[in-house]
Amino acid sequence: MKSHLYLGRMFGVPIGVNLWVGLVAVVLAVSLAEISLPNVAPGHPNSAYWFAGVVGVAGFLGSLVAHELGHSWVALRNDVRVLGITLWLFGGVAKLDGEADDPRAEFRIALAGPAMSALVAVLSGGAAWITWRFDGSDVLVGLLIWLAGINAVLAVSNLLPAFPLDGGRILRAVLWRRSGHRLGATRTAALWGQILAAAMALVSIWVIFSVAAWSGMWILALSLFLFVAARAEWASAAPAPEMLDMPVGRMRRQLPAPLPANASVADARDSLAANPGVPFVALSGDRNTTDSLVTRDSIARIPPAQQAVVPARSVAEPILALPRVDPQDPVREVVARLGGGHHWWALMADGDGTLAALLSSDVDGLLEVAAGG
Repeated sequence: MKSHLYLGRMFGVPIGVNLWVGLVAVVLAVSLAEISLPNVAPGHPNSAYWFAGVVGVAGFLGSLVAHELGHSWVALRNDVRVLGITLWLFGGVAKLDGEADDPRAEFRIALAGPAMSALVAVLSGGAAWITWRFDGSDVLVGLLIWLAGINAVLAVSNLLPAFPLDGGRILRAVLWRRSGHRLGATRTAALWGQILAAAMALVSIWVIFSVAAWSGMWILALSLFLFVAARAEWASAAPAPEMLDMPVGRMRRQLPAPLPANASVADARDSLAANPGVPFVALSGDRNTTDSLVTRDSIARIPPAQQAVVPARSVAEPILALPRVDPQDPVREVVARLGGGHHWWALMADGDGTLAALLSSDVDGLLEVAAGG
């Protein structure tokens, strides 16, 4: 069964709405038309309140889309692909294809959503003031003030330092910048998320019995969702020392086929361009054996206009200079031999002679996961 309805695209980002949003829309429309607007602007026909209520719900859903588009726009500018935006029971979510590569980008992406909500709140409040100043409809004034208030709440609530809320992601970015360890920062931010969710649950119980049962139940549901999400993020960033026993062959980067001995620098450039995750390409020797390699840095030293006529062998390095590892060697053994936190490449050969590379950056990333930060 399809869980959401596709609405269209904005800035190339697909937007959908979860079917549960229909329930939220009905509750908000009834609340606006029957309670909020008649209280702030009495004396109007019910049709005016209901029309304004429907418009208000549409404006609220548009505000959620604007919030997520803020995240998406900044993510795209930081080379993080956006898979789509979905509106659902507790707001909206922009699904990103992976995470930012550095804490600064993470900070910018997380802050963009609340900033957009704050902008919508200011614009709605300004429109309410202008409408009031020129004796416009008091129903419209009340609706615009409601939109301003709900966007202000959306901006402030998302800045709470509780992962995975935007404020929790901002906290993670700050901790990540200070420590240099993303997973450790994730654990700390997710722990604060669990603590805040527990505090919200306690507050919701007081609201249920002392203020309004409906509002308290909504806060309780939100706190439970936040706790489950924060707990899942906390667990996913937990130390995994068993990964040190994993064979390094799982982290191999398959090298392209060796180039012939008479290949040019342009040939090496094209081979590496077709394999963006590969650090070098091998060259075959006179006896059709692999004896040297060409790196991206060595190619960059040759002017583009000359790369087609300069032999690749003139910029090649001996392949024997690289350490060799067996695909079945455990990670801990390779780290003990080659070191962690140092920049190195190692050559790996399968049983059929196919060449692959092992990069220290990949090993260091696994070490971070194994240590939990």
